[in-house]
Amino acid sequence: MTNNDGKVLCLGDIILDSYSHGDVRRISPEAPIPVLKINDNKYEVLGGCGNVARNVCAAGSICHIISISGNDEDYRVLRKLLGETKKLTHDLIIDKKRCTTKKIRFVSNNQQILRVDKEIIDPIDTIIEKKILTKFDNKIDFCDVVVISDYNKGMLTNSVLKEIIKISKKKNKKIIVDPKKADFTAYKGADIITPNFKELLEASNHDDKVLGSERTVVNLSNKLIKKFNFNTIVTTRSSEGISIVDNKKNIHLPSRAREVYDVSGAGDTVLAYIASGLAKGKSLPNATEIANDAAGIAVGKFGTTVVSQSDLLDSNPNEKICTIDQIQNMLKKTFNKKIGFTNGCFDLIHQGHIHYLKEARKKCDFLILGLNSDDSIKKIKGKDRPILNEKERSEILKNFNFIDRIVIFDEKTPLNLIKIIKPKIIFKGDDYSINEVVGHREVKKWGGRVNLIKCVKGKSTSKIIRKIKHGT
Repeated sequence: MTNNDGKVLCLGDIILDSYSHGDVRRISPEAPIPVLKINDNKYEVLGGCGNVARNVCAAGSICHIISISGNDEDYRVLRKLLGETKKLTHDLIIDKKRCTTKKIRFVSNNQQILRVDKEIIDPIDTIIEKKILTKFDNKIDFCDVVVISDYNKGMLTNSVLKEIIKISKKKNKKIIVDPKKADFTAYKGADIITPNFKELLEASNHDDKVLGSERTVVNLSNKLIKKFNFNTIVTTRSSEGISIVDNKKNIHLPSRAREVYDVSGAGDTVLAYIASGLAKGKSLPNATEIANDAAGIAVGKFGTTVVSQSDLLDSNPNEKICTIDQIQNMLKKTFNKKIGFTNGCFDLIHQGHIHYLKEARKKCDFLILGLNSDDSIKKIKGKDRPILNEKERSEILKNFNFIDRIVIFDEKTPLNLIKIIKPKIIFKGDDYSINEVVGHREVKKWGGRVNLIKCVKGKSTSKIIRKIKHGT
């Protein structure tokens, strides 16, 4: 984990995505088409490269977007939406010759009935090109990664793309391209390009329609890498997952989607999370693995959507009870979360436990509970303990929403677990002093601290057991 926010500069075609919901109850007598009765559920969100940018921000990075729009009411809506997104700044250049690109979707029961597009896709003129490149020159030093989100709406002309890639390489900035042009010549020299399988086939003039053909993906990617001087091609393959191909190795990640509800915007999510991960210093395989998880969540939501870091961490509540390896993999997905850690036997849950855990969760973003195993408790408290075995204790604890993850450990102390998790805060009851808390020296090394929580007086498992034994 790192405190570095990561900075991403995003260029491309911004789109205003509009949704109008309603009910279909009859077929029109005028033509064999449904009649949609519109209700009050109408809203607008950032689409196109705007959706990429807001997902970059949701992933915990800072983003600046450069795009174009018309001088119309939709331009003012875009500016409002851009201003409402935290960690996002923008340069929205007005082109008086065009309208703001807009997709209007009419929806019934979360099924699209009709989409109406308002757009002018003619290439921009040289005046607008110069304005874009001037804005880009002013912002390039601000960023760690340059993202080119091409929706083929006229902004990213060949000359603009060539200059952006040239400047980015000169400044040693990573360049990631999400392509829409069938000819990848315009993207020559980019570091990473992220086509879907169909786009990979079209760019290669290949007619293999077998979506699961890993060999085809590898062969075509290697040819395009050589032809256009790319470093890596990351291909999204729908239900087959994501493939990473470069000159050294090939990695194929299975899809993480649990259900596919709406695929719109999933490619934006992948692009955003890869860019954010790289900007934060993560390796490409690690960043893509996180992006794959994020895409699996995105396709389970309706419409153009944002996947947050909390979505990633909470994507499967059944995984609340984790192994140490699973915790390590989970922590790879966190960026700016304040991780809290506490530990204990939690044998016979009582009011003191509940108060303590609730207070701990209030002071962090994500609380991991290290639970002593049965063997560990016997070493500490004797052969008659625990009263409830580790499976029973963990099953009870996982139902509390103020606990985010539970890890069972066998050692007498959780020191090894603390060294793996590297929490920002270690919680313990105030019946301890800070110097008595296991891990107090280690947590200081990575800028963390110990927080002592006031105990509820007179509440302990040992007292409950004595009462039961003596019948009082």
